[in-house]
Amino acid sequence: MTTNKRTAQRECTFGEKYLEINGKSLFVTIKGQGDPIIFIHGGPGGSLEYFLPYMEPLAESYQVILYDQAGCGKSERDKLDHYSLEDEINNLELIRTALNLDKVTLFGESWGSILALSYAAKYPFNIHKLILTAAIGLSSIDYQTFKKTLLQKMGSYKKMKLGYYSLVAALGGNVSEKVNILMDPYYVYSVETLTKKKEIQNNKRALNKISRDIEKEYNLLPSIDQIENLPVLIAQGSHDILSTAFIEKNVMKHLKNAELVEVKESGHWTILEQPEQIRKLTKSFLEARETVSLRN
Repeated sequence: MTTNKRTAQRECTFGEKYLEINGKSLFVTIKGQGDPIIFIHGGPGGSLEYFLPYMEPLAESYQVILYDQAGCGKSERDKLDHYSLEDEINNLELIRTALNLDKVTLFGESWGSILALSYAAKYPFNIHKLILTAAIGLSSIDYQTFKKTLLQKMGSYKKMKLGYYSLVAALGGNVSEKVNILMDPYYVYSVETLTKKKEIQNNKRALNKISRDIEKEYNLLPSIDQIENLPVLIAQGSHDILSTAFIEKNVMKHLKNAELVEVKESGHWTILEQPEQIRKLTKSFLEARETVSLRN
């Protein structure tokens, strides 16, 4: 019985697989060989498709592991539509153990940066390095700042339209496309980039429930000692909703072994706008010798 279990886990090492995690089937795709990088998509409610094909070239040097979070993409929806930050932390740990991985590098984008940091705070000894892009911060206060800043950029008229669409959606209307048309330009440096954007079917229940969970529960500052010395790279777009100045002031002072890089000509969706630069930063960071900086 033990041999069969281990064989099944080894078979999960390559290709596209479904793993039974917390009573749900989660879709995982694995490419390449080498030190493992687990990519954590944004949303909440997004999909691993956001990383494709932009991060695939890293599979020439690393084992690239992508997965759809619970209820997202090709993964099974929760029958009770129960989604939470804590569940996603547990799911990530069970994926790591199911794939027989030791220390891993986590690459978290947007909401994925919150999940990566939260996982690291709970399981710091499982982390090799952390790579964060479109970072949100370390607490619900930073998350609220992100949302407020986004709304300020939109202006009064478009905020009213967004409010109207939210009301229509609450009454059962399908306004996803209209909301995307309204919101997407604020996530990029150049609207021309949107011609490359994949239309991903988001799980709205996961989005709403995990967003509320972040607002109520997300605060890594009391457990900052768990992550403050981990090697961290933050690649923030020059025109992201939360600026590099904000990240420097509110995040970097808490992370002693972190590096902050501004990704030029990029908004929140750095992987979409500057994929080559993100790949280069990733390889450079992973190949660098680990040193602890003396950040005050």
